[in-house]
Amino acid sequence: MVLMDVVLDTLTDVLKIIPFLFVIYLFLEFLEHEAGHKMEHFLEKHRRMNPIFGTLLGIIPSCGFAGAASSLFATGVISAGTLIAVYLSSSDEMLSIMLSMQTPFSVIWPILAVKVVIAVIAGMIIDAFSKKRDIDVEEFCEREHDDHSHGIFYSAMMHTLQVTIWLLLITLVFNLLVAWIGEDNLRMFVAAYPNQSVLVSTLVGMIPSCASSILLTKMYLEGVIGFAAVCAGLLVNAGTGMMVLWRVNPNLKENFKILFLTWVSGLAGGLVIELVMNLI
Repeated sequence: MVLMDVVLDTLTDVLKIIPFLFVIYLFLEFLEHEAGHKMEHFLEKHRRMNPIFGTLLGIIPSCGFAGAASSLFATGVISAGTLIAVYLSSSDEMLSIMLSMQTPFSVIWPILAVKVVIAVIAGMIIDAFSKKRDIDVEEFCEREHDDHSHGIFYSAMMHTLQVTIWLLLITLVFNLLVAWIGEDNLRMFVAAYPNQSVLVSTLVGMIPSCASSILLTKMYLEGVIGFAAVCAGLLVNAGTGMMVLWRVNPNLKENFKILFLTWVSGLAGGLVIELVMNLI
């Protein structure tokens, strides 16, 4: 029964991201074959402002934007700062859980506000110190063994199918891992270190599964962890977005850097919030 629940949860998690992936791959195909270099120049010219737009898209309650942003980063369409801004602002299952539990908006908006502010600041800072990447959709398609003879819709569909299969397998592995560890054990792990709750919450939040964001949200609503801890944990929780990155971007050093900067940004944000709350 547990295995069936895990499989159903995995299918639910991955199915939600498929429409976003297809739209993004369709856009990339159009960018390569129809739009020419004018759109590439436009995107490159406005790339420094992208962390703001990425944050606003990421805050929408869906893990689909994080996965789509990973593919856009792999082609150079968006910057590292924009990608991390999307990761940090993505609320995954947090907002859905709070709304389903009829949580007052006065409890919800401060978390969303923190995610927006930290995502924009972190994204802009990271872009200011990051090396500019060129847009190269053609190289991405070559890596994916793209067949353009059937048109852009077919190519976009095949890209989506390849990534979906990868996500199903990896998400299933992580969901099985969470089920094996047990939600109660994860809860005890976080609760066992109240003085280090911000750090511990980021470690739980880094688990690429909707289960981690659900757990952190419930623990906050139950009073087990505080505001700073839940913000830190939810900031680093990019859901399936991080898994898509490892599938579409072959630069492992770059992926580790994105992973580390996301974690550091979330941890730093949580520590600053905790410091401010202690001073008030």
